[in-house]
Amino acid sequence: MYDNTIICFTADHGDMMGDHYHWRKTYPYEGSTHIPYIVKWPKTMERQIPDGSRLDYPVELRDFLPTFLDLAGGKIPEDMDGRSLATLVQSKQPSWRKYIDLEHSTCYSEDNYWCALTDGKMKYVWNLHNGSEQLFDLKKDPQELYNCIKDQAYTSVASEMRTALAEHLKERGDSFVKDGVLQTRPNMLYSPNFPGKK
Repeated sequence: MYDNTIICFTADHGDMMGDHYHWRKTYPYEGSTHIPYIVKWPKTMERQIPDGSRLDYPVELRDFLPTFLDLAGGKIPEDMDGRSLATLVQSKQPSWRKYIDLEHSTCYSEDNYWCALTDGKMKYVWNLHNGSEQLFDLKKDPQELYNCIKDQAYTSVASEMRTALAEHLKERGDSFVKDGVLQTRPNMLYSPNFPGKK
């Protein structure tokens, strides 16, 4: 049974442990968003990548269900979010997504209301409550201490990622993206413990 079983180790989120002076989850920083994703593939599955390999592709929890369906011989619905991770090990040069999207709604603070894109090397964050932006070069600055959004060396990267996020969010309507431009918007979801809310 072990040889014919996929085993996955992951978490639904990380935790801020004082980094950026925050605690818990809810923020777009690596402490909260970057989680382990370790897979033991079935021995019976054909692979182009040797066991123990570390792959550098942006993957997310939504990839689990398509992966399980794929390995069980099931049909993956076209409208399903996520992709089969088997693609990454069954081909030496797989076709894969460029970014994954991240987001959180207001919970304990309006600072929690944001959307982001990352490819694992760069991360773009759009704060929906006030329109502020952050751009981090995760390779040079893994602790996300320097916001590159106004750095001219990153102008084209910021523009590309801003446009990609707008394209991703436009299906939600004008309150998110209007005429190709990201919009600020009020949030309707609050924790019962949100200060000042009854």
